[in-house]
Amino acid sequence: MPIPYKKRQIIQIGVHQQQNQCQFVWLDSANQVQFFSLSEDEQNIETQLVIRLARDFPQARLKLRYVGCILPHLIWSKTLLLPHKLTPQECEQQCRFVLQKELPIPFEELWFDYLSTPLKQGFRLEIYAVRRQVAQEAQKAYGTLSLDVLDVAYHAILRSFRLLLGEEQHNSLYLYQDGSHCFAINVSPQGLQVLQTQENLTALYTQFCQRFEVEIARVYVYQSNEITQRDLPENWQRVITKLPFIALGNALWQSDLHQDNIDFSTALLDEAFNERR
Repeated sequence: MPIPYKKRQIIQIGVHQQQNQCQFVWLDSANQVQFFSLSEDEQNIETQLVIRLARDFPQARLKLRYVGCILPHLIWSKTLLLPHKLTPQECEQQCRFVLQKELPIPFEELWFDYLSTPLKQGFRLEIYAVRRQVAQEAQKAYGTLSLDVLDVAYHAILRSFRLLLGEEQHNSLYLYQDGSHCFAINVSPQGLQVLQTQENLTALYTQFCQRFEVEIARVYVYQSNEITQRDLPENWQRVITKLPFIALGNALWQSDLHQDNIDFSTALLDEAFNERR
C-alpha cells in the first residue's frame, strides 16, 4: 500500500534581532502566540527552532516562512490619493511609473511593493522601494536564516499594537521605543504618518504634533524592558507584553488582509515579488 503524501503545513515565523537575541514568534495550531529567543552566538539556531516547533506541531510536515523587517530610514516611500480604484496590474504600472520618474536610481537596482486601500471617496496607493543591495545587507543580519518576506518595521509595530489593543481607535498615536529606535505612528486617511527620532517619547510626541499639525485623542505606548524613561503623562496608555514586539508584528504579516475590504500589507521581499522579477 502506498504511503499517503502529507502536504507540508506553512508556519509563518516572525524574526527580529534585538539586544544580541534572535527572537522568533509564531501562532500554534490553536492560534495562540508562541515565542522563542536565542543568543545570536548560538550554534544551529534554525535546528533549535525546529525542535521547539515540533512541540506545537508534532504530527505536521512543516515549511517555515521567515518574515523580517527593515527600518524606514532605509526605504523610499510615497503615498498617492487617486480618484478611482486600480486593479493590481494598474497599481504595479503606477508604481513603476512613479519610481522611474522620481528616483535617480536605475530601476533594475530597486525592489518595490505597494499597499492599496479603497476609500469612501477614491483610492490610496502607498509605494515602497529599497535598493536591492540594502535589502540584501538586511538579509545578512539574520545569518544563515533565509528570509522569505522583508516588511517595513512600522507596519510590524502597528500590527502588534492592533493585536494587543483590539480594535484600532480613531485619532490615536502609537509610540514605540526600544534600546535603539523610537517611532511615532498615526493612521490617517492620507496614509500612515510616521516619525522616527533619537529623542525620548515626550519630545517625540511634541515633534510629531508640530510636524503633522494634528491633535491626538489617545496615546498608546510600548517600551522595551531596557528603557529607563518612565515619567510619561498619566493619560498615556501603556501596552505591556512579554512577547517580542517587532517579531510579533512580523509573525502577523498579512493577518490584516480582508477579502471584502482589501488592505495589502507591503513586503519588499516575498516569494510572489521574486517571481515577478
